[in-house]
Amino acid sequence: MTLYVAFDYLKAGIIKMEDKFRVSRKAWERKGSSMFLKEGQFVTVKELLEGITIASGNDACIALAEGIAGSEENFVAEMNEVAQDLNLNDSHFVNSSGWPDENHFMSAKDLVTLAKRIFTDFPEYYDLFSEQYLTYNDIVQKNKNLLLFHDIGVDGLKTGHTSAGGYGIIVSAKRNDRRIFAVVNGLDTEKERIEEAKRLIQYSLNHFNTKKIFAKDSVVEEINIVYGKDKKVPVTVANDVTITYNRRLHDKIKVRIEYKDMVPAPIKKGQEVGKIFVEIPGTEQQTIPVYTANDVQKLSYIKKIFRKLF
Repeated sequence: MTLYVAFDYLKAGIIKMEDKFRVSRKAWERKGSSMFLKEGQFVTVKELLEGITIASGNDACIALAEGIAGSEENFVAEMNEVAQDLNLNDSHFVNSSGWPDENHFMSAKDLVTLAKRIFTDFPEYYDLFSEQYLTYNDIVQKNKNLLLFHDIGVDGLKTGHTSAGGYGIIVSAKRNDRRIFAVVNGLDTEKERIEEAKRLIQYSLNHFNTKKIFAKDSVVEEINIVYGKDKKVPVTVANDVTITYNRRLHDKIKVRIEYKDMVPAPIKKGQEVGKIFVEIPGTEQQTIPVYTANDVQKLSYIKKIFRKLF
């Protein structure tokens, strides 16, 4: 979440990659994973981002948070606000680095949601996650996401570890035009973390398909209109509708569209008039609203009578 908030500030132009933040004593004293900052030195935003994405630097997280918001506490308040905006309902933050605290938590589902939003909202910064080495203060560190060094298509994101939560990782991998996100947590060693994540990625790529069933703004159906200047109106979806499914269930997928027939005019573009239901065995039913693609004006009283007669 620290990275998401920082990327948001960058994209808005509030901070720049070349901006420099001073390292506080608090950041310097933070234990755990580190990019080995020194108290009082000035570090660029880009260097701090690399310190987080490559070295998982707790010191870098605090320095970045303080530089952006004035204090880590102010930054954490923003993190929680953004979490609400992203509908991360099983997450709460009390610090910027993920330092263990009983009130600091994030579910695996929320973590995947956040990773997807980082990828879609800030593609211009995503390459930071694939950098393999960090050199800072004459110290060279290898990216803690060791799956970057395996030939399985992984190009990000982040590892994590606490004594209570064990070893975990959220990763993304791409094969051809298909991208997947995978998360594991609670492993006992770094080796187990990599092996389990690799197994999950390979299983997903080998046994599952992702298919676009409706494209954004494409015409899904035409519905009848009562007393409109047009007798029908096309309906569409606001975003691409994609499904991911086990290949062996291909013939068992059901897609149906339910909509209000004979909708009375006038109709406004973007008016919700129905839903698409996608059923895949073993998964929750997906429900996607459909909207009218354009306006339909109401017939005048005389034209209504004329249409009834003829």
